[in-house]
Amino acid sequence: MKWYYLVGLTVVVMMSTLLVRIPLPGKGYFNFGDVVVVFAGLYGGKKAGFVAGAFGSAFADLIGFPLFAPITFVAKGLEGLICGFGKGLHGWKVYSITSLGVLAMVAVYFFGSALLPQIGLPGAIAELPANLIQAGLAVVGGNLVFQAFDKYSNRII
Repeated sequence: MKWYYLVGLTVVVMMSTLLVRIPLPGKGYFNFGDVVVVFAGLYGGKKAGFVAGAFGSAFADLIGFPLFAPITFVAKGLEGLICGFGKGLHGWKVYSITSLGVLAMVAVYFFGSALLPQIGLPGAIAELPANLIQAGLAVVGGNLVFQAFDKYSNRII
């Protein structure tokens, strides 16, 4: 993948994380950034998924939630990397891989948050439902966006 695609995907992850936020019941919000991380992995493979997920999401956190930036770098980088294994797959296989990717992200956030003195285990447990909702929406949304792009990209690119 050419470097400017990586930069573009990274910027789209960052901007979609910062600009598209939908509040979730209780605590947290859904942002479109995870949808783009899943898409980046499916479109560009492991490297693109890692770079766009890790850097795009961590840059967004540096602006809004700097405490989480290192955890986000690992969580979203791992998510994108694992989703990248879904490149070229179809059907249940691609949904299985992307589900593993987002579950890895949720696990990193859980353990990372639990280790932060400002949050701790009770806070990490409280964040878990919102993170799982975010993960589920990312799998569905990322796969749908990729399928639409894959179907029509030869007409626009």
